[in-house]
Amino acid sequence: TISFTVTAGEQVKAKQLLGSIDSPELTNQLQQEEATLQSMVIDKDRQLIQSKKQALENQKVVDLAKVTLNAADREMRRAEAAYQRNAISTLDYEKAQDDLQNAKLAHQHAVQDANLNKESLDFELKTKRLEVQRQQLLVDELNRQVKELQLLSPVDGIVGQLVVEEKTAIAKNQAVISVVDLSQFEVEVAVPESY
Repeated sequence: TISFTVTAGEQVKAKQLLGSIDSPELTNQLQQEEATLQSMVIDKDRQLIQSKKQALENQKVVDLAKVTLNAADREMRRAEAAYQRNAISTLDYEKAQDDLQNAKLAHQHAVQDANLNKESLDFELKTKRLEVQRQQLLVDELNRQVKELQLLSPVDGIVGQLVVEEKTAIAKNQAVISVVDLSQFEVEVAVPESY
């Protein structure tokens, strides 16, 4: 439905409000999309927190693997020194070598897993951000459409006529009001030379 703020014959200025169209459907759709946008922003923020927590957990695994690697390296040096003095058996020496190799592999895999997890989390976060941007564009478009429901005078002039009655339901792109731009009129008068 439409509500006018002016009457026929009234002078108006450019950008003056002439009337407004009430569209409950469009307003409701805007509110729904704004709620969806807020929910998506919360999901994105939740994903960001989850990413930080997972990055911390990944770093913890890498750090623990590094400590194990350092311990195995230290144990290998001890075993090597003891083996050269014939203080330990070949079997114990080879076990120290195996433990060092296992610690190196565990550290290497922990680093690779942490990097892959970071890439995966970054991808998820990027996806959430893009979803929020898409939803923001939708909300912006609906805001633009709702703003278009405010009828503003395009020029300084006079209201020519109200094409529809107040509080009438109107169709899309239907003419509802006319504003006459008086600066665009020319009057041509024929005046006789004598009378």
